[in-house]
Order: sequence, then structure tokens, then C-alpha cells
Amino acid sequence: MTVEIEYVAPRTEVEQILASIWQGVLGVGKVGRMDHFFELGGDSIKSIQISSRLYQVGYKLEMKDLFKYPTIASLSPYVQAIGRTIDQGEVTGVAKLTPIQHWFFEQEWEENHHYNQAMMLYRREGFEIATLQQVLEKIAEHHDALRMVFPQTERGYEAWNRGIQGENLYELEVLDFREETECAEAIEAKATQIQSSINLSEGPLLKLGLFQCQDGDHLLIAIHHLVVDAVSWRILIEDLSTGYEQA
Repeated sequence: MTVEIEYVAPRTEVEQILASIWQGVLGVGKVGRMDHFFELGGDSIKSIQISSRLYQVGYKLEMKDLFKYPTIASLSPYVQAIGRTIDQGEVTGVAKLTPIQHWFFEQEWEENHHYNQAMMLYRREGFEIATLQQVLEKIAEHHDALRMVFPQTERGYEAWNRGIQGENLYELEVLDFREETECAEAIEAKATQIQSSINLSEGPLLKLGLFQCQDGDHLLIAIHHLVVDAVSWRILIEDLSTGYEQA
């Protein structure tokens, strides 16, 4: 038996902001103040997106509060206005290895470079190359970790954040496979080559392949696992989508 909860409109400004953000992240219509975040399709990754979007409009939210108070009515008292501005300037120079990065290098695998995560996006109407390049540049500038390299020194591997100016922030190969009869095979072969070409010491750790085929464009995004994880992907893909639409 399904019990429908009567729609109750958000009342305060914070409730209205929460409702708007929930709509965008969860992909639902109007959201009432008594609607349950997880019953609407929310999960731990989407909760991070909620927090991120709140931050963009000047508010902060602790993840534990969203899990404890999963309705807008109960959650809104725990949404706080940001009292200070965090510097969003570029981060450069030496960085400390995280515990998982220490663990990675301790394994001494032969294929340290080829330990990446990849995603393939498809767009039937194709990508505008100049627009895509513009968005990728901004993403690499904003997400400092994507500019990292890990040179090997006498003391072992070190982490280094490269600057924005004068650096190859990413690599994008554009390949025209529109005359290929076996486009899938051609993509697979080139995708393997792109992923295996990542070099930890020299970078960049963000490499892409744009495959133009008869059925549309397929965009491979390959990033070394040292600077990306499953949660990061959701944020990066959202940034890529939003940035492309804006550009």
C-alpha cells in the first residue's frame, strides 16, 4: 500500500533554495517541505552534490544532518549561511601525499602509470571542439588535483601541483572515424592507447579522446586514479555538462 504525502510548499527562503536544489539534483518536479530525500531517489553521492550546490549560493550543510533530517522542513534549521569566503585561487607547488597515495606507491607495480579510471560519454549531435576545449581548460584550472604530477625523486615519489600558465593541463585527441565500418573496434584500440599513455611524472593525468562516428561523437575521459574517484566523477561530469551548456 502506497501512502501519498500531501504537498506542502516550502515556506522560508532556505526551504525554497533547498527545494530548488533538490529538484535539480534528483531530477524531480516540485519538492514539498515534507518530502523525504531518500524516497525521492537521494543517495550519498547526491547528498554531496546538494552540499556543493548549497555552497555555491552561500550556504553550508553537514552531511550527517541531511542523513538525520531528510526532509526540507526538518533540515532547513541546520543549513547555515557561510560567514567567510574560501580562496578559490589556483593551488601550486609541493603537496603532501595522502595515505592512499602512499599506499599506491608502496605497491611498486610495474604499470603505475596505467592505473586510471575512464568514462565514455556519447552525444548524438556531436561536440563543438572549441567549446569542449574551453570547458576542459576551466575544469582543469578549477580542480587543482587534475593538474598534479608525481615525479620520482631520491626521496621517493612526490606530489606537485602545476600552475595554470604555461602548462599542458590536459590532452585531447580528435579522431574522425566517420568512414570506419567498424567504429567500435577503432575506438577500443585508440582508447587503450590513450589510457596507457598517461605518465605520472610528466603529466597531464587528464587525457581525452573525441571519436567522431557516423552515429555521433563518443568522448573518452581518462584520469589517473591517484587524482579521481567515484565521487569525484559525479562532480566532474556535472561541471562538464553545465560548463558546456553555458559556453
